[in-house]
Amino acid sequence: MSQPIATWKLLCAGISSLILVMGIARFALTPLLPAMQAATGLGDDGAGFLAASNYAGYLTGALIASRLRKPETKLRWYRWGIVLAVITTAIMALSDHVIFWSIMRYFGGMTSAAGMVVGTAIVLDHLKQRHRPDYIGIHFSGVGFGVIISGTVLTLIEPIMGWAEGWVIVGAIGFLLAIPALLWMNIHGLSAPKVAHGEGVKVRSKPITMLMISYCLAGATFSIGTTFIITIMAQSPALADSRNLAWILLGVALAPSCYFWMRTAIKMGDFKALSAAYIVQAIGCALPVLWPSTASALIGGFMFGSCFMGIVTVVLALGGKLSPHNPSALIGILVVSYGVGQIVGPILAGIAMEQTGFSELGLWSAAACSLLSIVFLAGSRCRNDQPSSEDCPCLT
Repeated sequence: MSQPIATWKLLCAGISSLILVMGIARFALTPLLPAMQAATGLGDDGAGFLAASNYAGYLTGALIASRLRKPETKLRWYRWGIVLAVITTAIMALSDHVIFWSIMRYFGGMTSAAGMVVGTAIVLDHLKQRHRPDYIGIHFSGVGFGVIISGTVLTLIEPIMGWAEGWVIVGAIGFLLAIPALLWMNIHGLSAPKVAHGEGVKVRSKPITMLMISYCLAGATFSIGTTFIITIMAQSPALADSRNLAWILLGVALAPSCYFWMRTAIKMGDFKALSAAYIVQAIGCALPVLWPSTASALIGGFMFGSCFMGIVTVVLALGGKLSPHNPSALIGILVVSYGVGQIVGPILAGIAMEQTGFSELGLWSAAACSLLSIVFLAGSRCRNDQPSSEDCPCLT
């Protein structure tokens, strides 16, 4: 098989895996949540707990994935993740008990890490060998395509099927996606990397601490927004009819966002690019409740979707630059920081929404967390008389 054909088959496997583990196993809950709440009486606090369970599973899976070294072990973990992603998605239809759902969402989160972290690592290793690391942006487009596919399908079946049937349908789509994801992902020619013994990351340094807090708040923004944006729109007469289209537009914006924000960071610098992304994200979260209308729902969904994966990409790339001797260490710490925000954010927002009866509080809190991220991000900057160095790892 020629190298171009092998590369595109590999990318198809990667994209298929991300559509499955992210767009379906992780994000299908968002468009299905209003119907699940209406049919079962699930409150906003329970919805927040479901989201937190999923993100806790993702964090667990990411931490396990970060310890994997041998390609054979990575591929085995990836394959189990793909299979379980299909099972944990379809099986959501078998019960309406929040504990059962939470367990399935937890393991679903672990499968997301298997596809997103391990699958991406395998794809990137291949692309580096083939001198096409820039193709990784094509791979990441699978997250956006997953949101588009799951959102479109669930929108079409919503008038004729209930939430349980919705989980079965997206599970069946996931089964089809699992075929190329399993058959075309391979480790031919890959070898275990040499373990770096670089200096430890100075977590107590102010720039690193500020970056961790900023990224934790970014995780809260992401999880609150992706969990509650459709539910909040469904409860507003002015937004209800456009909520699913807003979710689909979110996916359309998400697909090219990683490439766009990485290019922006190269041109503007990390601080300016991230600050711009946080501002756009905050506006996208607040716009539907600030100005309730179809236009605001669509514009807000698009703005929100255009930012959150781009922020992840830029911050993790930044982590590699701030810790050149041991990049995986700082990236791992940042993943944990983001994961803490993902878990705590929807729990606190859901409880506050349930206790106050003010559902719009979810999007307001997401917008606030996004703006606060800029405040702490500023603490990671170098002063003009203090350039970035190994002794002063900071943002420029």
